[in-house]
Amino acid sequence: MTKPRIDLRPGITEPVVLLISRREVEQGDLASVLSRLKVFRANREDTWLYRGQMSLSVAGYDEDPRELVDIPAVRDLLLRLEAAWPFWAYFLNQVDDSIKILLSCAAGKRFLGRGAVEMDPAAVGRVLGHGFGGMNLIFDEHGFPEAELEAQSRGLVEVLEQAGMA
Repeated sequence: MTKPRIDLRPGITEPVVLLISRREVEQGDLASVLSRLKVFRANREDTWLYRGQMSLSVAGYDEDPRELVDIPAVRDLLLRLEAAWPFWAYFLNQVDDSIKILLSCAAGKRFLGRGAVEMDPAAVGRVLGHGFGGMNLIFDEHGFPEAELEAQSRGLVEVLEQAGMA
């Protein structure tokens, strides 16, 4: 049986935001966050549609003078999110700071304040390997075009190089 043909138009036009609440951060409620992510892999068409479309947002810290990466509970939840959900490299957009925030929290060695992070090279390699593995898995599962995998992978590397993280 052949898979249904996919429309390869650019993805959706409305923003998709993974909004993590302050309550979820403070309670370490990763299960709630992960439950909302299941819909993006519900079927082949949705999975294709949402590739590179998601922004990561942590709400409830607007009055906090610290950067998100300087808040230990935020770092902890995003570290755990990265470990539990290898599909972040496929779904997070390559335009805003979503990937940089996730990687900083998951692979930071020292948090120096004001958003400055000393990265752990071994952890960066591990996190990127995990993200690329998740991206490859999605492309393999659904038989998505290899050229799109290569383009998305190159884009991820460029984002990290521009941020001085790779």
